[in-house]
Amino acid sequence: MVDGIFFISSALNVKQLSVFSNEERYQQTVNTVKSIDKMCPNNVKYMFDTSYKIPEASYLQGMHDLGVKFLWTGWNDQIQRLSEQGQRSLAETVGFIAMLDKFYTEKVESKRIYKVSGRYCLNDNFTVDQEDFKDSFVFLPTVDSWMSKQHQEHAGVDRIFELRLWHMDYNLLDIFRKELYNILNDMMKYNIDVEHSYYKNLNKYKWTTVKPIGLEGVIAPTGAIINE
Repeated sequence: MVDGIFFISSALNVKQLSVFSNEERYQQTVNTVKSIDKMCPNNVKYMFDTSYKIPEASYLQGMHDLGVKFLWTGWNDQIQRLSEQGQRSLAETVGFIAMLDKFYTEKVESKRIYKVSGRYCLNDNFTVDQEDFKDSFVFLPTVDSWMSKQHQEHAGVDRIFELRLWHMDYNLLDIFRKELYNILNDMMKYNIDVEHSYYKNLNKYKWTTVKPIGLEGVIAPTGAIINE
């Protein structure tokens, strides 16, 4: 058993707005992986990449050399189309489903499961395990929805979970895998982003908020620095 399984979402090739080149995105992703190894050495890392075209062979080899189990999901026509259109939330959610399908063929056991957005790094505020986390999803404190009241009422959700880093008890994996299909369905049905849909579908389970959660990095479209 490992202390943590880390699912890392990435898009090393992008068409949408980013202040970083593909090489910079790759180097930032390398730093993500190294930060995981530093803060939780006993781990298994899975990366699912939703790029519209397969990343360079040197990038794939680099991830392999760092012990990452890498899956390019852009071979899927739906993910490729969403990625080309810049629909990050939908592409990532479909990619996560594909990653979990692969994971379930080997299903390594762990104390907890973490989801990290690639290019961000764990920092010293990251905590591997706490009693408060037992049997719980763990997120940053929730945030009020930015959507109009009419849209909130239509979609049935008025808050969001921020998702650059979140985690769950290992025994919640089957529940999450089931809910991920509902998350995707609500995103398409109600035209909401992934942060709204996670809150709508997961808030009925036990969840804990923690701040800081232990992540830092730079947001690609704007270059804004976050430390949360």
